[in-house]
Amino acid sequence: MRFEIVNPSDPYTMEAEDLEVAAVACGLIGQGRYGLKALSPDAGAQNDVPIFLLGGHDEWFIGKFGMDWENTARHVLDHRRDALAAAAASVTLDRAERSSLNNIGAIAKQLAKALRSEA
Repeated sequence: MRFEIVNPSDPYTMEAEDLEVAAVACGLIGQGRYGLKALSPDAGAQNDVPIFLLGGHDEWFIGKFGMDWENTARHVLDHRRDALAAAAASVTLDRAERSSLNNIGAIAKQLAKALRSEA
């Protein structure tokens, strides 16, 4: 699945095996400051991830995956680490240069590297 990372600065995309992996990657990269918009034509809004600046993350994760944020993240880290690392590594800036000091791509690459070194 391909997603746009919803953020106030530069246009980034990410690819992930599924919504669960994408949502955890987004949460780890942005700590609730970013959301995801599914880019597949047939994906629909049910595959979007909201921004959690004002909370609500546990309710959303329970509704989607049957576990709160912490338990979903732990499950993905324990059982789907390779998919999570691949999703983080896939984060791409969709233009030639960044316009913001907020380097989402560098954060994502650091996450991917850390996940792969801990495997």
